[in-house]
Amino acid sequence: MPSAGYSLIFRMDSKTGKFVLVCLLFLAGLLLFQQIRRYRPHPANVGQTHKIVSMSPSLTEILFEMGLGNNLVGVTNYCVYPPETAQIEKIGDFVNPNFERILDLRPDLIFAERWSSSRIVSRLRNAGLKIVEIQSPRSIDEIYQTILAVGQEVSQEEKAREMTRDMRLRIQKIQAQAAMMARRPTLYVEIDVPSWTVGGASYTSEAISLCGARNIFEDVPKSALQASVEVIFRRDPDIILSFDAKAHDFKRRPGWNQLKALREDRIIDDIGRNLLSHGNHRLVVGMEQLQAKLLQMQ
Repeated sequence: MPSAGYSLIFRMDSKTGKFVLVCLLFLAGLLLFQQIRRYRPHPANVGQTHKIVSMSPSLTEILFEMGLGNNLVGVTNYCVYPPETAQIEKIGDFVNPNFERILDLRPDLIFAERWSSSRIVSRLRNAGLKIVEIQSPRSIDEIYQTILAVGQEVSQEEKAREMTRDMRLRIQKIQAQAAMMARRPTLYVEIDVPSWTVGGASYTSEAISLCGARNIFEDVPKSALQASVEVIFRRDPDIILSFDAKAHDFKRRPGWNQLKALREDRIIDDIGRNLLSHGNHRLVVGMEQLQAKLLQMQ
C-alpha cells in the first residue's frame, strides 16, 4: 500500500498524464484537419499562388476584371485583352490548344468554354487536371450567369455580383435612351468575311435591339450564320456594323454600292475590338459605343 506521499505523486502523475494525452490528441486532430484542408478539392479558394489557365478570350477578360490576372499562367492566342495578356504563356487556339504545353504549366484550375468539336477537355481531365467548363452564352441573361459562375469558382462572388449589377444599371440607361429615339434603323452585322453575321439567338442581336436598332437577321433562330449577298441586298439595311472589314472594303465589293447603308455612308467600323462579340461584362461598353453612333445617325 503506497504511503500518503506516494499517493499524492501518483494522483499528480495521473492528472498530468491525462492532460498530456488530451494535448497530444488535440494536436493530432489539428494536424489531420490541416492535411484535409490542404488536399481536399476546393473549387473556389484561389490564392496568390493558385495557377489558372484560360482557354477562352471572354473568360480571360472576366478573370482579369476579378483581379486574377496575376494567377493566369496560360491563355489562348486570341486572348488579347487586357494588354497584360501579351506577357502570359500562349497555349494555342481555344478549340484545340496545345495539350503538352498546358501540362507543363501545371495549372491548379482550367477554364474552358464548352465546344462540341473539342476533345481537349476530356484529355486534360484524364490527366488529372481540374477543369471548369462554361456554356457559351447566347443571351445577356446568360452572360450574367457566366460571370456569376466564374466568380463562384474563384471565390469572387461579391465581385461577380458587382459586375452584373453594373451591367444591368448601364443597360437600363441604354434602354431608356433607345425609347426616346425617333426611329429604329435596320442593321446588318458582319462579324467576319464573307458575309458571316448574327441571328436572333445571340447576345449581339439582343444588344443591338436594346440599343435601338434592329438586326436584319433577327428572325433567324441561330447565333451565327453565313448570309447570301442576295438576301442582304433584299433586306437592304439602313446601317452596316462591321467587326472586321472597313468602310472602304464594302465600297469595293461589286454591287454593294446599291445598298442604302453605302449610299448614305452609314457604316460603323470602329466599335472597340471584340466588345460586341465577347459574351462578358465588356459587352455593355460596346453597346454604349454603338448607341452613341446610332444617335449621331438619327
